[in-house]
Amino acid sequence: MSKFIALIITLFCFDCAFSQTISSYPEIGKPCPDFHFNEVRYYSKKAISLKDFRRQWLMLDFWNRYCSVCLGRMPATDSLQKKFSKQVNFILVGYTGSQYTHHSDNKPIHKLYRKFRKRLNIDLPIAYDSLLFHRFDIGACPYIVIIDPKGIVRGITTQLNEQNIKDLLSNKRPELDKAVNRKGF
Repeated sequence: MSKFIALIITLFCFDCAFSQTISSYPEIGKPCPDFHFNEVRYYSKKAISLKDFRRQWLMLDFWNRYCSVCLGRMPATDSLQKKFSKQVNFILVGYTGSQYTHHSDNKPIHKLYRKFRKRLNIDLPIAYDSLLFHRFDIGACPYIVIIDPKGIVRGITTQLNEQNIKDLLSNKRPELDKAVNRKGF
């Protein structure tokens, strides 16, 4: 009986420790929750996951077609991708649902990105996905998740600049504008 009780206590403690380290949304200083994108364009692979970016910095830039700030920042993000291409990966994540009309927004966001990509000569890879928006509980955009080479979330912000990236690459903590999800994280 005492072995059974010890087993129950051990499992309970393991479950508590495990649930405190893994969450469904990104939190600064914690491992990024795993994700998979099955619809990726302008990248060497058509499907990617967090594991594809081990040992590399990753910036997930979430946006939707109603966000004029997101659209306006794309050329600057493209410039950052080109400048830091050997050290940092930028992936745009386009919201394919519509919180306003409550139906798919898949075709309009594809068309909009193709138009911006061509007109502004942008060469950023994009993943189309609304599931991760909901899982991470993202409300307002832009929403940028900064993930270090070990898979740890190092920042959640609304914008990045060249100095921010230089600071991150040299293990400094840049001062970032804070973005929060609907839960306040």
